[in-house]
Amino acid sequence: MENIKLFFIIVSYSLIINYFFSKFSFLRDKKGISEHKILINQSISPPFSGGLIILLTLFIFLSKENLYLLTLCSLIFLFGFLSDTNILRSPNFRFVIQILFLVFFIILMDITIDSIRVDFFDNLLKNFYFKFFFSTFCILVLVNGTNFIDGLNTLVIGYYILVLFFANTLLGDFSYDFFNENLFSVLITTLLILFFLNLFELLYLGDGGSYLLGVFFGILLIDIYNNNNSISPYYVMNLLWYPAYENLFSIIRKISIKYSAFKPDNLHLHQLIYLNFNSFLKKKITNPIVVNTFSGLMINLFNLIVFYLATLNYSNTKYQLTITIFSLTIYNFLYFILKKKLAN
Repeated sequence: MENIKLFFIIVSYSLIINYFFSKFSFLRDKKGISEHKILINQSISPPFSGGLIILLTLFIFLSKENLYLLTLCSLIFLFGFLSDTNILRSPNFRFVIQILFLVFFIILMDITIDSIRVDFFDNLLKNFYFKFFFSTFCILVLVNGTNFIDGLNTLVIGYYILVLFFANTLLGDFSYDFFNENLFSVLITTLLILFFLNLFELLYLGDGGSYLLGVFFGILLIDIYNNNNSISPYYVMNLLWYPAYENLFSIIRKISIKYSAFKPDNLHLHQLIYLNFNSFLKKKITNPIVVNTFSGLMINLFNLIVFYLATLNYSNTKYQLTITIFSLTIYNFLYFILKKKLAN
């Protein structure tokens, strides 16, 4: 009965918020102002209401003992919100602001990566400044990588549903106060509702929602690892590999061709997958929303396989590194094949 009540509460305020955003055309998607967003479909303009729904969920159901985390999530969402409203247009400025707030709150919450099970690097992590720099860098890459992949329906929301599910499955073996059964029920319900609304292009996360999910899950999984030493740090890496690698790969790719790492383009893997699917299916499926959603679901099907394999032996570092190499090899192979095919 309690779960049913919880479900209807979350469904109610999610639909109400999205209805008012749509009715009053508040935070409607403006694909024309972004080279990254213009790729998919300009005829549909759902509101960026997903981030606000997630933030409201955290404020209602997350323990007030986690005030620092709530504050950080709120500020990260705010800067994404200002980007969505086109007030804060400079990606360079947003990047600097993200660094400042992440450093401040990581120090305040003492949420750091203390070991990656490599002796040389672990000795470096004993240095106060290096430890906080490295932890900030990892979360920063994840946050912006999450925003990078927010170009296909269900991709980001579906990805973090999978992360949440496998993290919760894993924690059945451990005692962990912060991430309890009630919080899992709340988060999975919220994300599933957003998943179905996003599936039919009734809402988007926006920059605010993408930043929010990235920072929340980054800190959550670092904290889970720090409280359970039998988990390999590379298992956490495998749960978060895709958005992080999209970001890192994009930065390296742009620098290699002397292109600004902060300037958006349409050459991310998820975009190449969409463009190739669209070219292949255009005679059979004329609705771009279907191809968009299908592309996102296919990517997360692969991530589901990666997460499942990684969870089979979450404590074995060599095994986790094998999974990582497998994922990166498939990513790189697909990227160069699809890019070459598109060029032809």
